[in-house]
Amino acid sequence: MIILKAKYLITNPEHCIENGAVAVNGTKIYRIGTFEEIKALANVDKFIDLGNAVILPGLINIHTHLDLTNLHNRIKPTTNFTHWVFQIVGARIRWKEEDYVSSIEKGINLCVESGTTTVADIANTAYSFSVLKKSPLRKVVYKEVIDLNPDHAQDVLKKTQSELSTIITDDLLSIGLSPHAPYSVSRELYQAIAQFTAERDTPVCTHIAETQDEIEFLTKGTGSFPAFLRQLRAMPDNWQTPGLTPIQYLNETGILRNHPLLIHCNYVTDEEISVIKFSGASVAFCPRSHHFFGHANHPVQKLLDAGINVGLGTDSLASNETLSILDEMKFLSLRHSISPKTLLTMATINGAKALGLESKVGQIKEGFEADLCGVQLPDVYGGNIYSQLLDTASKNIFTMVAGNICYHAQSG
Repeated sequence: MIILKAKYLITNPEHCIENGAVAVNGTKIYRIGTFEEIKALANVDKFIDLGNAVILPGLINIHTHLDLTNLHNRIKPTTNFTHWVFQIVGARIRWKEEDYVSSIEKGINLCVESGTTTVADIANTAYSFSVLKKSPLRKVVYKEVIDLNPDHAQDVLKKTQSELSTIITDDLLSIGLSPHAPYSVSRELYQAIAQFTAERDTPVCTHIAETQDEIEFLTKGTGSFPAFLRQLRAMPDNWQTPGLTPIQYLNETGILRNHPLLIHCNYVTDEEISVIKFSGASVAFCPRSHHFFGHANHPVQKLLDAGINVGLGTDSLASNETLSILDEMKFLSLRHSISPKTLLTMATINGAKALGLESKVGQIKEGFEADLCGVQLPDVYGGNIYSQLLDTASKNIFTMVAGNICYHAQSG
């Protein structure tokens, strides 16, 4: 048994214990309380004192692309999304297996070091599954599916099924499907995936309402996307403009009936927010990536006020500086009037719910998985624990997943 102690223990955003401690037995949380209460337990193998720190539920990153990690600082910031995609394509045109593997491995290490214990990664190569499976992280890996030709839908789904059938899941690895976006996936393929995932209770996510160009493409068939897709030879002659907004399009295809994870939702109307709420979908908000592209203010507060489950993602290092969810929280705290407790909820409880893991992780609770992180606090600070947590000087020093110590830096 391991006992972990610190100046503070936040079991969930509404409950903080001073001089708190957690007893971990195997992969599970065994007891929580003050250190005075916990230290008397028998059969303790190790005591770990994190000092002037706070023990938190492990942070949950519900949207990233780890295979893009090695593109950090190689992609120029731009408000032109299609230009950004062309930069990605050009930067990776000569990549080999070892380039993808090293990129994913580096991303895993950055996540672990920053206190992330669960990650939802988008996989568009087979390497993501094999590399992530060996990692200490808890993960939901979404197989990305792309094809805009309606005639290809059934063949693409069969190929995807075949690929997924070779992947062996375990306690730390779940798999899902990610029809990429409505400008890259046909109505017929969305419908086929909606049926497939509903029948097998498979997690599903999709990029949606990410840019104004996407909305123009779906509603009018104009804007930058037609030329962009033709350059990529991805625009079929038989594609027809839906004449619908992105959320309306998803609703029509049946995807929204599967309680999906909707990535971004940067541009949604009040009516569409009501549709999302009614569907039971969750939303992945990636604050610093949103800022990278110069988008208009995100409707995150409206989504939260509507009772929609909103979690946090980092997106990739092709549009961000770090893969730290703590950094996303700090960024949001400076730019939105979202309370620190709500930010922590988004990074833990909401993230767990978005990935269907709310009965296992997201809180420090007896019987839950021992997914924990420890954040060192500023040495001199007069604010409350939540303000200290979001101070620029705070940093993660400890990460545990399923009782396994993955990272432990010396405090001080």
